[in-house]
Amino acid sequence: MPDFLIFLLFPVFGMMLYQDVKFRQIHVLLPIVVLVIVTYINMSNLNFQEMIKSLVFISINFLVIAGYFSIKRKEILNPFKNYVGIGDLIFLIAVIPMFSFRNFMLFFISGMIFSLLIHLICQPRNVQTTIPLAGYLSLYVMALIVFDFFLPTNIFFDFII
Repeated sequence: MPDFLIFLLFPVFGMMLYQDVKFRQIHVLLPIVVLVIVTYINMSNLNFQEMIKSLVFISINFLVIAGYFSIKRKEILNPFKNYVGIGDLIFLIAVIPMFSFRNFMLFFISGMIFSLLIHLICQPRNVQTTIPLAGYLSLYVMALIVFDFFLPTNIFFDFII
C-alpha cells in the first residue's frame, strides 16, 4: 500500500510544480493531499515533538524574513504580500511529516539552495522575477524520493550527517 501512495505523490508534486511555475500559485488542496498521504505513510515514524520543532523552525524563518524586510523598508510588512507565497508556507507544513526534524532542516536549507540554482538556470527564459518555491521544492522532493529508493538507508528519517 505505501508504494502505491508514494507513487501517487508524484502527480500531486508534478501538479504543484506546473501550477507554481506557470501561475505562481498552487491549489490549496494539493498540499493537503500531500499532508494526508505522507502522514499515513509515515505513521510509524511520526514523532509529534519533532514535528512541532519543524513547525517552530519554519515559523522562526518566516519571522526573520518579515523582520528583515520590515527593517529594510522601515515599516511593518506582511511577507506574504510580496516576498513569500502562502502556498509556499502551506507546502512546507505539508511535507513536515516526511522528515525527522534534523533532516527537515537539511531539506529546508538544501531545498532553498536547489530552488535558487534552478531559478537562476531557468530565469533567462522566464520574465517573472519571483521564485516558484513550492514548485521547485516539489521537484526536489520528487528527486529525493527517487534517490531514497536506491539507497539502503532512509534519507527522510535516518541521520544523514
